[in-house]
Amino acid sequence: MVDYRRVVSSLALFDFDGTITDRDSMLAFARHCRGGLRYVAGLIWLAPMLVGHQLRWIPGDVAKVRFLTHFLGGMPRTELAERARAFVDVLAGHVRSGAADRLRWHEEQGHEVVIVSASLDLWLAPFAEQRGLRLISSTAAFDDEDRFTGGLVGPNVNHDEKVRAVREALDLDAYDTIYAYGDSSGDEAMLGLADDASFKPFRGS
Repeated sequence: MVDYRRVVSSLALFDFDGTITDRDSMLAFARHCRGGLRYVAGLIWLAPMLVGHQLRWIPGDVAKVRFLTHFLGGMPRTELAERARAFVDVLAGHVRSGAADRLRWHEEQGHEVVIVSASLDLWLAPFAEQRGLRLISSTAAFDDEDRFTGGLVGPNVNHDEKVRAVREALDLDAYDTIYAYGDSSGDEAMLGLADDASFKPFRGS
């Protein structure tokens, strides 16, 4: 017997950086906020740390906070929010055409679409809000004066933390089909949740 009380639905989980977009949004937002010259100078200053991260001597979470602190630490929430709103148009120019088509297809099918990203709500929330998408991401930390500390509230939403955050936010048993899209080792655990998983699906677009 069919249970008519149950709404048949599907869920689509999308990584953001490198999957929806063709570049890392954290780097792009730092450049957007600080300008090209200061951005390049900052990369030179941070070069030893960045090399250490590439050699796996410095954990990704540590490198991320150092990067954010250097470029954005101390900025007021209001200023960052204003810059993030302007950044939406920058991000729109870097959305892969295949990802845009797939997002549109899921929306036309009435599926719930969720961005799941290690990048911060600081700059992703305006993008997701403009498109009517749900966002699960790392969360920016602010001090008592409402200035960005460079750190995070809670864990960096990557690797197994993506799965934990998704399970905390969503009842996966409520969906008949789960789709997931990712492009790096940080997405592998999330892809494991899916009935239909795609790895680097939009690189040709």
